[in-house]
Amino acid sequence: MSGMTKEQQLLDQVKTLMRVMLISERTPPEHQHVIKFNPLDFHTLGMVRNTPGVRAGTVVASLGIAPTTASSVISRLMSRGLIQRRQCEDDRRAYALYLTDEGQQIADTIFHQDLRNMGLFLSALSAREQDQMLALLGKVVAKVEALEGSASG
Repeated sequence: MSGMTKEQQLLDQVKTLMRVMLISERTPPEHQHVIKFNPLDFHTLGMVRNTPGVRAGTVVASLGIAPTTASSVISRLMSRGLIQRRQCEDDRRAYALYLTDEGQQIADTIFHQDLRNMGLFLSALSAREQDQMLALLGKVVAKVEALEGSASG
């Protein structure tokens, strides 16, 4: 890595981590090929898993994608029987998203694999280094979120 800028080094390191998180086969054999790989599908399933009843607009804002893209992702996941839309009780014009039983099973599997990946990543560091890394990443995330907030406001 000599001769590379810090930005280039970080880019290479982040690409490696992202490859492990997004490109490697992330589901056990019984779930492989249930959904064709698409990171937005995984992120949307995770978001609905974490926040049952989330609205499409929240998915758009959280993932930073266009409403048409979110609509395509949601339609694809619905057609595969992984999520369902239900009319909101408080606003009859709006719809909330929920996982089906199969969607819940796949989202849980992805989540647990992600946790195993994080354990692998953290195992390269001592407990103190892990705390330092988490603190430093927290600062980076806070800065990015602040920049995103100021760009959308």
